[in-house]
Order: sequence, then C-alpha cells, then structure tokens
Amino acid sequence: MTEIRVRGVAAGAPGAGTIWHYRDEGVMAVGVWTERLDGRGEDAEPLFAHRVPAAEGIVGVFDGLGGSGAGAACELRDGTRRSGAWVGARLVRSGVLSWFLDAAARTTSTDGTALSDGEALSDGEALSDREAREAAAAGAKPTEALRTRLVEVLADVPAPPRSKIVSRMRRWLPTTMAAAHYRLGGEQAECRVLWAGDSRAYALSRGGGLQALTRDHTDETDSLQQLVQDPPMTNVICADQEFTIAEHVLLLPLPCVLVCATDGFFGYVETPAHFECHLLSTLRAAADEREWAERLARQVSGYTGDDASLSLAALGYAGFAELRESFAARSQEMEARYPLVRAAEDGVDREWRARTWEDYRADYERLMPATAEPG
Repeated sequence: MTEIRVRGVAAGAPGAGTIWHYRDEGVMAVGVWTERLDGRGEDAEPLFAHRVPAAEGIVGVFDGLGGSGAGAACELRDGTRRSGAWVGARLVRSGVLSWFLDAAARTTSTDGTALSDGEALSDGEALSDREAREAAAAGAKPTEALRTRLVEVLADVPAPPRSKIVSRMRRWLPTTMAAAHYRLGGEQAECRVLWAGDSRAYALSRGGGLQALTRDHTDETDSLQQLVQDPPMTNVICADQEFTIAEHVLLLPLPCVLVCATDGFFGYVETPAHFECHLLSTLRAAADEREWAERLARQVSGYTGDDASLSLAALGYAGFAELRESFAARSQEMEARYPLVRAAEDGVDREWRARTWEDYRADYERLMPATAEPG
C-alpha cells in the first residue's frame, strides 16, 4: 500500500483473536477481529486505509451472513471449504477498498473537494434533502459508484444451480457493511458514512459519548429492542438480489473517534450504553493503541456469541496519552451511571434495561440519520 501512498497497519495476534494498530500524525487506528469458532469466522478482516497527503481515509467492517449464506462457495488450496458468507464479506471489503482508492486517486490534497459536494455544514449537521438533491444533480453519486463496484466484484463468483426448493431467506454471497470515509480539514472531519444491514458506524467524543451514525436496516428501529429481538434485516449486500447502500454525510468537530463494528461487538451487551462502557474501560487500562486493541479483543471474546470485528480511527489527537486522558472523566462517569446489573428476576432486568436506555438514548441518537419515510 505504500506504493500508492496509503499506509497499512501493523499486525499482531493476541490469544483472543487478531489485532491491527497504526499511528501517524493526527491519526491512530485500531482493528480487532475475533471468531466464535476457530477457523470458521465469517466476518472479513476490518478495513482501515489512510491517504497521508490528502489527510483522508476509511474505516469499515463486513459481517458475512452465515445463516442465509451458509452454502459452500469455494475451496481453498489447502482443501478448506468456505461459505458464501465468508466469500461475500471479503469480496465486498476488497470492493470498498478499491472504490476508496479510485476516489482518492481522483483528488489531491489541495483540490478543496468536499465529501458532501454541497455547502459548508456546521458541526454535527447532516446534508439537507435540498443539498442532497443538488449534489445528485451535479452528478455526485458516490453511493451508486460504490454499489456498481460491489455488484461487479460479487459477479466474479458464479452462483451454483438453484434447487427446486429454495428458502426465501437464502442469499448468494450475503454480507453487511458499515464504513466511514473521512477527510480532515482544520478543526473538523467531514465524514461520509455508508452501510447496508445491521453493522454500525459511530462517532465517539468526550462531550457526546458514543453516538450512532447509522440506522439498522430492520423494521424494528429501537436500538434496545434490536438487542432483545435480533430482528431480520430488510437490506443486505448480496449477489442475487437488489440491495441499496445507505449514506449519511456530516461534519464532526476534532478530535473525535470513528468506530465501525459488527454486531458481535454491540449485539451482546446489556444495553447500548454498555458498548461504550467496554470501549472506554479498555482504553483507560491501555498503555498504547496496541494494548487497547488487545484488551478489546479479550473483552469481546468474553461476552459475545458471534464473530466480532471492529475498526476505529482516532482523529486529531497528539498521541495515545492525550486520547486516553481526554476520555478519563467520561469513562468514570459511564462506569458510575451504568454499572452492570445481574438481576435474578427477568422483570427487574427489563426495568433496569429500559431505565438505562431512556437515560442514555438522547445523546446516542443525536447524530443518527432520520428514519425512512413509509412507502
């Protein structure tokens, strides 16, 4: 990646999984990948790429859907058979990376092109419907370009002959995706968040805490109920059916942390607040980004029931010590406000979850995209 002026990450392998970490001026990144069953993980490796001259990059995660994509798709040289979900997640990861590199190659660090292709935004402000229409009229359709790229890469693996009896839930090469393309400028980061399915992107800041930047593609829209119910998805990336790539563009004040995660990280916690608790408690205990990644890998392996992957980029911090110190007070506050409760009675547990979510919800949802209009 250095040949194209995109710097890679250093790899390590703690007992709980595989980690990656990276540091450059104003940018630190951490990647975590764990599998529930040894050798059977269907999440792709987390994505991080940073283009140094232009101060832009991308983080992303991809959760191969082993239920709907459980059928074998390929056999590796060593004889290992891999499912369609495994192949789909990795193909989509490669497609997103190539899309990012192609888009980056068309710009320079001095071209002044904004990710929004619209007017300037205030901190935390999303593109209005008017601005989005203007951008589309000007030919700025990054989501369509990305979708076209993904359709192309998925088409490289032909589907097997269809059985006469096929479940409606079956998909060919199905996967989720959550990615955040960022560009740094002055005291702000302009972010284009792209997703399909129920993997998520977040912004983590000292003042706002963990704030969701995506909205799951499920009929259930309440994040606590999504934890309880695990509802079916209404949109996923796959080779044999239509799919959409959702988009949310906004400005975030620096410094901040962008986080992308599959549901193995956030789908097995007690409430949405406790994913932030895990992020901050491991950060507080770490000496550097490598140890933060190691602690995250061990932590998620202790509570998840699924493969889990995470990619995050800390933007605008002078170093890890400043990052850790900036969240010290927030970490202590979260620990005091949202302690883990192991209730003996289910009713008590439900009430505690509801109270915790009610208290945490407003800030968590503040930057989420609006719900889609019916019909």
